[in-house]
Amino acid sequence: MIVTITIDTEEDDWGSYVMHGASTENILHLNELQELFERFGARPTYLINRPPLVQDESLRILKELAAREDVEIGGHCHPWNTPPATGEGEDRSMMFALPLKANRGKIKEVTRLIESELEVRPRSFRAGRWGFGPTVSEALVAEGYEIDCSVSPLIDWSPIGGPDYGEAPLVPYRCRASKPLAPDQSGDLIELPTTVGFLHGDPAVRGRWRRQLENSRLTKLKLVGIADRTGLATRRWLSPENSTGAEMRRLVEACRESGFSYASMTFHSCTLLPGATPFVRNGAERMEFVGRIESFLAYCRDQGFSMRTLSEAAVDLGLTGSPENEIASA
Repeated sequence: MIVTITIDTEEDDWGSYVMHGASTENILHLNELQELFERFGARPTYLINRPPLVQDESLRILKELAAREDVEIGGHCHPWNTPPATGEGEDRSMMFALPLKANRGKIKEVTRLIESELEVRPRSFRAGRWGFGPTVSEALVAEGYEIDCSVSPLIDWSPIGGPDYGEAPLVPYRCRASKPLAPDQSGDLIELPTTVGFLHGDPAVRGRWRRQLENSRLTKLKLVGIADRTGLATRRWLSPENSTGAEMRRLVEACRESGFSYASMTFHSCTLLPGATPFVRNGAERMEFVGRIESFLAYCRDQGFSMRTLSEAAVDLGLTGSPENEIASA
């Protein structure tokens, strides 16, 4: 089993959709997180958006991380605080809904900062709020990216203006930029989706069943919640933000039972700062959050899983070539 760990490395201001003035205090906690990864031999991928790259204190931490051989630096983008501005706000917070020209400009800006400040050319990317689509993938390919990890299978973001991943592939695949949810071995982009699944049963079958239930009038009877609690359709993310350590372990076991050889855990850097996200509201919840990460890392180590960066995983899965980051000045 190949396991990746991706961290959306971003500002503290959860739920704020303004261009300027973002706080990045959470970045100061990344050294502590990296020490935890190092203890278990994990090789994380930090997907960085613009605000931490333009503030001196957070930039100091990021430069230390970028200099490590066991870390990958990728790109991340919140369209509302990434130039060029095109009138974004909460109603236009999904890159999925923006035109190609706007997305290419924003991705170019994030890439420029990573190259100039961290001296790394990023190869991997995740769209903010999981807002991935053709105008994002086409912009990524145009800017030289090889890997995306924005797809969250089984999740429908259309109620908040995003994509519907209800029928998206559950496993890594190549795709054409024009059709990023359709596997194509001759495609020019690699998709390494985050792991969302069910604790029991065939994930595709359970996914269709739950989707039908969510779209029916029976949702008024809260049957989706009942199905989740009773295990009939217990859908979980491989994330310490909304899954316990036991649930994450069971989810990976379910993936193995389905014949999958890849799993990806994800969370936000700002969850390390109590009160910055709804997932961790105080110090006690932060301890529990970090404990979930530690528990999962120990499980991966004990199972002999290969904990790899995104680019390394793409190589190990036979999807691409060399995983080495290129130096911007090369």
